[in-house]
Amino acid sequence: MFRRLDGRPARRARAVSAALLSAILLLSGGTPSPAQRIETPPLPAAGFTATIAGAYEGTVSGAGVLKWLAHAGFARQGYFFLADGQGIRPHGVTFILPRGTAPGRYALASPAPLDIGRVASVRVDRDTGSATISADKNTSGFIELERFPADAGAVHGAAVSGRFAFATEDAEGRRITVEGAFSFRVK
Repeated sequence: MFRRLDGRPARRARAVSAALLSAILLLSGGTPSPAQRIETPPLPAAGFTATIAGAYEGTVSGAGVLKWLAHAGFARQGYFFLADGQGIRPHGVTFILPRGTAPGRYALASPAPLDIGRVASVRVDRDTGSATISADKNTSGFIELERFPADAGAVHGAAVSGRFAFATEDAEGRRITVEGAFSFRVK
């Protein structure tokens, strides 16, 4: 609390400070600029959704899949497989999340072959009809997990939800951005 030189509370100084802060927020619009905030899409009612923009565009929609692959990865350390669905689909988003993943925000990377399953990573696949093109190079962005199973043995029936936003490239350097969210119960 502010005090005047004679020791009494400086109520007027507090009031002036509050008024100045209110004026600054009012003049600045009261919210961070678009460059200062990271937009995260709302959680879907159920399932897995995403929007792809950039060198190619599309939407992703699926029921959502989470699996614990106990012996996957270069060192067979195991990892979580989180995706919109399985099998051939026009566009697909697949995350690889390391053992010990818990609710929280994780930076996404383009892992070296020895790091697959040790760092959070993502791959976007696009089925062109005659080939599948994957984008997983020079990745930057995040995945934020709101609900996630406490351990690998508790995957079946677990509630899973979160959001993500990232940019990545395919082998030819075509850059895309992807934003999406998921909310589902593991079957």
